[in-house]
Amino acid sequence: MRKILFSLAFLVSSAALATVMVPLSLDRLTEDADAIVIGHCMAKRVYERGNMIWTEYTFLVYDNLKGLPLKEIKVRQPGGEIGEKGIMVAGTANFLPLEEDLLFLDKDKDGSRDLIGWSQGRFKVYYDDKTKTKYAFQQWQGVSFLTPSGAPVKLEPARVDLEQLKAQIKVIANKPKGK
Repeated sequence: MRKILFSLAFLVSSAALATVMVPLSLDRLTEDADAIVIGHCMAKRVYERGNMIWTEYTFLVYDNLKGLPLKEIKVRQPGGEIGEKGIMVAGTANFLPLEEDLLFLDKDKDGSRDLIGWSQGRFKVYYDDKTKTKYAFQQWQGVSFLTPSGAPVKLEPARVDLEQLKAQIKVIANKPKGK
């Protein structure tokens, strides 16, 4: 998984678990991603490796914003259910069939793809009938944010025009390294 400052199973209250992360800017998400794609979730597969359960989602890609052109991509997330056995990992994304998403991805050393910053690397895409516009929206269920020095950060996800977001990503992705 990505080298992100986070701590699993941070006890927020006696009944709730959360993942604690340093918030990642759009610049950081874009720079750290080896692939940024928009697509639809077409399938999911849950499997066990050692004592861990993983869920792998297959996406049909129709827009490549960064990286090699891809038509299909598999995205891995920790957690899932196999029969009566299940593991829930706070801060991961759960995808539903035919959902449209913009994904910031990194290739792990075993070749699998992971979201940068877990749920931070996913923007769910919605169509607004009133404005006839597509919007992207980050969802951070089970995530609390801290600054690198450990101070709490209160963030509210914002709805962003998808075309504007794509344009911003392309500008960032095409910047020379180190600028």
